[in-house]
Amino acid sequence: MESTRKQKNNISSKTRVLVSSALFAALVCITTAFHIPVGNGGYAHIGDTFIYLAAVLLPKPYAALAAAVGAGMADVLTGAANWAFATIIIKPILVLFFTNKSDKIINVRNVFAAIIAGIVGTVLYMVAEGIMYGSFVAAFALSLVGLIQPIGSFIVFIVLSLVFDKIKIKEIIK
Repeated sequence: MESTRKQKNNISSKTRVLVSSALFAALVCITTAFHIPVGNGGYAHIGDTFIYLAAVLLPKPYAALAAAVGAGMADVLTGAANWAFATIIIKPILVLFFTNKSDKIINVRNVFAAIIAGIVGTVLYMVAEGIMYGSFVAAFALSLVGLIQPIGSFIVFIVLSLVFDKIKIKEIIK
């Protein structure tokens, strides 16, 4: 009887993580697809906010998959399919800086992780642009405008995290 109950709880836990991952992939896709165009032909969005939240609420492999699928789908759906390959490589890397071991979303590591993830993501997209268009100098010069996006994602991540910590979301989803 006890092993059946543990097995049932394990299945519901796995199902919860899988469904949460799909939800985060959808949130990443939607919040990336609805974006603000910026000067260099790129765009700013808050999709990374939900990648950061997934990274602190889900196991790393699931958060990475949600990041890759959600952001990759957004690229394809918004006519930027040429960026999808770079996106499905870059966005899961952002997950690696965060921890989900703490009882709270906001902690020193996750605040610094959001800053580092924003910088790393911007630099990796500059490298991808340099490879795609054959000019690293132009990619780095033009992509400095791209720093707007991680700053916006950082601010929204902090605000949502404070709210989620206040309502103890980590306890609710466990």
